[in-house]
Amino acid sequence: MSQTNVLQVIIDNRERKLIKLLEEKYPNIIFETKQLDIADIVISEDVAIERKEGFDFVASIMDNRLFEQCFRLKETYTTPILILEGLNDNVFENTGMKIASIYGALSKIAYKLGISVIPTRNLNDTAIVIERIAYREQIKDGASILSRKAPKSMSIEERRTFIVEGFVDIGPKKAKSLIDKYKTPYRVLKAIQQTEITFTRTGNPKGIIGPLSELSGFGWKFVEKNKEMLFGKIKDPQKKING
Repeated sequence: MSQTNVLQVIIDNRERKLIKLLEEKYPNIIFETKQLDIADIVISEDVAIERKEGFDFVASIMDNRLFEQCFRLKETYTTPILILEGLNDNVFENTGMKIASIYGALSKIAYKLGISVIPTRNLNDTAIVIERIAYREQIKDGASILSRKAPKSMSIEERRTFIVEGFVDIGPKKAKSLIDKYKTPYRVLKAIQQTEITFTRTGNPKGIIGPLSELSGFGWKFVEKNKEMLFGKIKDPQKKING
């Protein structure tokens, strides 16, 4: 084997199945395993990969981990990549989240955060993608490998505000007002969940009651869209609150 074709990657030591597969399939890859602060696989000082299986991807949307993880990845590496593994019918049919909501989150990662998204069918395909990226980066482009921790350039409050900006129909000003009020993205999520839409006697939405009604600038459309995005909920006529 030519020394020039030897590849080096750093893999999070919790990725046991991936490590075993790479050992069996790619003897030309030399890898270091350790617990990484950012990403699951580090290819070079510029390129790092977050790997998400289909069910974990949806779960990370629902518990609000996804956007924070993606932001930290983008903040630390100039070429962040998300490998989305096994996002298939089984995932769509058994998570309780709308397909539109899943693709909405995925679209934000791609076009809003500018993170490259590579879908794979399974772990074997993921291993192929990792080897190809490493080959391109290290052999073709001659990049060196280095894992880094996130810089301290942003405060916790700024990070929290950024996460909330990933919700539907919200900009920096509204996101900041929510963090000022509720302190953490999780509490913002709960406030949206606990806010209900009110309806006229003819069944048309007219306003909201609950936590978000205490703030200006948040109406029923905001609540409806974000409940659908975060929880996969649809309007239920039996739960309308008539005015």
